[in-house]
Amino acid sequence: MTRTRPNAWISQAIFLVLMVLTAYWPVYRGEFVWDDLLLVKQNPIVNGEATLRSVWFQGDFPLTTVAFWLQWQFWADNPLGYHLVNVLLHAFGTLLVWRVLNQLQIRGAWLGAAIFGLHPVCVTSVAWISELKNTLSLPFYLLSLAWWLDADVARERGYRLKAAAYYGMSLSAFVLALLAKTSTVMLPAVILGCVWWKRNRLRREDILRATPYFALALAFGLMTVWFQSQHAISGAPVQTEGFALRIAGAAKVVWFYLVKALLPIQLNLIYPRWEIRAGEIGTYLPLIGLAAAFAACWLLRNGLGRGPLFCLYFFTMNLLPVVGLIDMYYFAISRVSDHLQYIALIGPTALVGAILATLRKPVWCYVAGALVLLCLGGATARRAHVFAAEDRLWRDVLEKNPTAWVAHNNLGALRAEQGRLNEAIAHFEKAVTLKPDNYRAHVNLGRAYAERGLYEKADTHFRAALRIRPLDPDAHKQYGLALARQGRTPWAILHLREALRSRPDAETHMLLAELYRTEGRTDQAITHCRAALKLEPDMPEALNNLAWLLATAAEPSLRNGPEAVRLAERACAITEFKDPRYLGTLAAALAETGRFDEAVAWAQQALAKAHASGDVELAKSLGYLLKLFGSGRPYREPVVPDSGSHEQ
Repeated sequence: MTRTRPNAWISQAIFLVLMVLTAYWPVYRGEFVWDDLLLVKQNPIVNGEATLRSVWFQGDFPLTTVAFWLQWQFWADNPLGYHLVNVLLHAFGTLLVWRVLNQLQIRGAWLGAAIFGLHPVCVTSVAWISELKNTLSLPFYLLSLAWWLDADVARERGYRLKAAAYYGMSLSAFVLALLAKTSTVMLPAVILGCVWWKRNRLRREDILRATPYFALALAFGLMTVWFQSQHAISGAPVQTEGFALRIAGAAKVVWFYLVKALLPIQLNLIYPRWEIRAGEIGTYLPLIGLAAAFAACWLLRNGLGRGPLFCLYFFTMNLLPVVGLIDMYYFAISRVSDHLQYIALIGPTALVGAILATLRKPVWCYVAGALVLLCLGGATARRAHVFAAEDRLWRDVLEKNPTAWVAHNNLGALRAEQGRLNEAIAHFEKAVTLKPDNYRAHVNLGRAYAERGLYEKADTHFRAALRIRPLDPDAHKQYGLALARQGRTPWAILHLREALRSRPDAETHMLLAELYRTEGRTDQAITHCRAALKLEPDMPEALNNLAWLLATAAEPSLRNGPEAVRLAERACAITEFKDPRYLGTLAAALAETGRFDEAVAWAQQALAKAHASGDVELAKSLGYLLKLFGSGRPYREPVVPDSGSHEQ
C-alpha cells in the first residue's frame, strides 16, 4: 500500500483533500453556534479595544485573534467564509500529518492521515468556528515538526547551511503555533520522542537543540496560566481537587480520550462532568492502568515493536496541558471535550493506519482501509450536520447529557428569541437548578419573567445575578431595562450607569439617553447620544436621536440647528432615506434653521412612507409636524416637570 507510481502523491493528496471537503459538506450551509458570532464581533481589533500592534500582548492566542479580524474584513457576519477557512485549514493539516508520518517512515502514512482527516472527533474543532485556534495551530505545529526532521536529515548529510535554515524555520513555525494556541507547548517533548523513534536513542546535541523550544514553551505556558487565572477564570473555582487527585483524574481523562479516538460513538459537545473522590479505589485505577500500559509497551518494545509506545507517548504528551493538572475555564463545564484532543488524535489514528497497512494481503489492506474511511466519513458528515444549526446542536447535547446547564441556558436563549417564552423559562429554570451560581441563567430568567410581566420574579433573579457578579454589565443593563418597563426610571438609570462603568456600550448610552429625555433632562440625553456616537460613529439611531434633541429641545441653549441638519442628513443617508422617522427628524432640523419649505417637503415624504408602512401613530405625529412647519413654526419638546428624584 505504500508503493506509489512517480508523482502519484499528487493524486493521493488531491483525493485526501476532497474526502475532507466532502465529509464537512453540511457545515457550508451552517450557522454561527455558541458564541461564534460574539467571538467574531467582539474581536478586540474589530471593536477597537486593540490594534494590530497591541493585540499580541492582550490574550493567549493573538494570532487567532488577528486571523478572525482578517476574516471579518472579507466575510463580516456571513458564517460560510469562516466555515470554509476552518475546513481548508483542517485539510491542509491532514496533508501535513501525511508528510510527517512519511518522514518518520511509519507504515500506512497516507491511511493514518486520512483516518485523522475524517475522524468525527475532529468535528468539534473544524465545524465550530470558535475553534479556529485549533485548525490554525495544527499546520504550524506540524510544519515545525516536519522542518525539524528535515534539518536532522540535512545535518546527517553534511548540509549545514540547509540544516540551519530548516532549524530556523522550525523554530519560527513553533512560535506561530504558540501564538495561535498555547496548548501546542508540548511540541519540544514530541520532537525528542520523534528523534528517539528514528534513532532508538537520544543524543546530547538533540537535547541542546531542543532547549530553545522548551524555553519558548515554558514562557508561553506561564503566560497562559496567568491569563486563565486573571481573566478567563477571574478567581472563580474551577477545580477544587489537590494535585494528587488531579493526577489521578488526568489519567482518567487520557483513557476517556483514547476510547473516543478508537471508538468514536456518542460524541457530544458537552460531556457529563464527573467528580474525583479521594476515598474511592476507582479514582486511582485509571492511573494504575496508564502506568501499566506504558510499562507493557516499554517491556514489549523489542517483540511488539516501538509503535504502540511511541503512539501512547505522543498521545499523552499532547494531552498534558488539557487533562486538568492546571485550571482552565472550560473545566467548570466539563473535564473533557473533543476539541481538546485534536492534535493528540494523530497518535491513535497513525497507529490504526500502520496496523491496517501490515495486513498480509494488500487487498485486505485496501478493503479494510476503505471500510474504515467510509464509516468515519459518514460519522463525520452526520456530526457536522449537528453542528450546522445551533438549535440542533443544543438538542443533541441535552439528549446525551440532560445535566448540561450550559445547553439549557443557551437553548433557552434561542427559545426566547423565537418567542417561545414558556419553553425558554423552563430551560433557564433547569439551568439555575443545575448550577445555582450560573449568573447568566439568572439574568436570562429575569429577562424572560420581565417579558411576561412577572416583575417580582424577575427582580429576584436579577438580584441573584448581581450577588454572584456585582459588576456584570449585562446583569445591570437587563435589570435597568426591566425597571424602566415598570416606570421605575431613577433606579433604571442607576443600573444602566453601572453597566457603563464596567463596559462602555453604545446601546446602553442610547437607553440612558431615552430615559433622561423622558425625565426632561435633555442635557444628559444629549451627552449620552454623543457618547454613543464616539463608540459607533455611524449608528443611525444615535445620529437621529441627537439631531432630534438638538433641533427640538425646550431649552434654547441646547438647540443647534445646523448640527442637527448635518446629523439628520447622515442618518437618512445611511438608511438610504427609507425610514420615515429619520425623514421627520430631518424636517424638524430644517425647521429649526428656518428652512420651512424644505422641512415641509421632507415631512410630506415621511408622512407618505409612514402611511405606506401602516404606522398609524407615526403618521399622526408627522401630520401634526407638517401642519406646524407649514405655518412657519418649529417643533419644541414639551417641558417635563422636575420629579426631584434624579440619580447623580
